[in-house]
Amino acid sequence: FWYREDWDKYLESAEGQTSTHRTLGYLEDKKGDPPSDQVAKAIQKVLHGGWAELVNWQMVPTTWGRLSASGRTFIHNLMENAYPMFKFAHDSWKLEFLASTSYPAWWKTYIDNNGRWKSKKGKGPKDEDEDNSMDEISKKWKGSHCAFKLEG
Repeated sequence: FWYREDWDKYLESAEGQTSTHRTLGYLEDKKGDPPSDQVAKAIQKVLHGGWAELVNWQMVPTTWGRLSASGRTFIHNLMENAYPMFKFAHDSWKLEFLASTSYPAWWKTYIDNNGRWKSKKGKGPKDEDEDNSMDEISKKWKGSHCAFKLEG
């Protein structure tokens, strides 16, 4: 589904109505297969980790449409490098679609009205994952970003 319109038409078709394509069925690998449930969960984890970095950098927008150009570049580089299937789309519609449909719930769950982590009662900021995956994403981004600056 190179174009968003093709995905929308597919969903309305008889084939699309009875399809076994899952939630991220618009994503396809080089063979045209959608991601497994395991890969779909991993995609969400990386995306949420990227959003967490935006919080840490004080760049998190109130809505996905208000994301700065540098924030958008970061998320696109992160996701397209981790999951090249996001590149198989005109104008990055697949990543934009995923982000714009899942960001509001993530924001409501984890972020306060000031763009900071919500605090649990009696605890500090909420860490979405306790395995320090945000640190790993930060290191990867900083490493690749620094390497790019040195080469460029």
